[in-house]
Amino acid sequence: MPRAGGYDADAFRVAYDRVLAKWPADHEALTVATPFGATRVNACGPRDAPPLLLLPGGGGATSVSWYAQAADLARVRRVYAADLPGAPGLGAPAADRHPRTVADLAAWLDGLLDGLGAPSADLGGHSYGAWIALHYALRAPTRVRRLCLLDPTQCFAGYKAAYLLSALPMLLRPTPRRVRAFLRWETGMGPLPLERSRERGKPSTRTGCACRRPPPASPPPGR
Repeated sequence: MPRAGGYDADAFRVAYDRVLAKWPADHEALTVATPFGATRVNACGPRDAPPLLLLPGGGGATSVSWYAQAADLARVRRVYAADLPGAPGLGAPAADRHPRTVADLAAWLDGLLDGLGAPSADLGGHSYGAWIALHYALRAPTRVRRLCLLDPTQCFAGYKAAYLLSALPMLLRPTPRRVRAFLRWETGMGPLPLERSRERGKPSTRTGCACRRPPPASPPPGR
């Protein structure tokens, strides 16, 4: 498949499958129809166990990023991890409808839970996924049994200016190299992006908080 905007779709699929291989051996790949197109869901755990829906963070994260937690959670839950609409993943977004508001994201989750046959579920999210989960719980409390928020973006506090400045090169021109460099810095695994350090003409220093910026969806900008 050809590259689009500097990203290689074939390489993405290889990386996606490589991480998915770390999931429990009995995992299943599901495709669920929603008002915003087909959503890819990776599932594992007993079919009759209480459902747990997991939402990844933004910035390129996908459902497979829950590989380290999937096996343990699947002991007591039917785990469903979804790729987010409008973000990297293996879903098929609708050509004429995209989630742009909190209400749209709530409608997407309504459709997703309906398609999974779950009137209600435990809901967990990381970063931007946690932001979505919290807003959904506030809008549809009868559908959320329990809520788990990991590093929730823009839910209880705003961004530090230093963090936004660190993310600026990636946000203005998100090349694969800049995204990887920023994520290395953000997770404490490396310095700030080389491009930013050179532009400022001084050594890199790690400041700010560990959270990413969500794709646009209405209220706060965030991961």
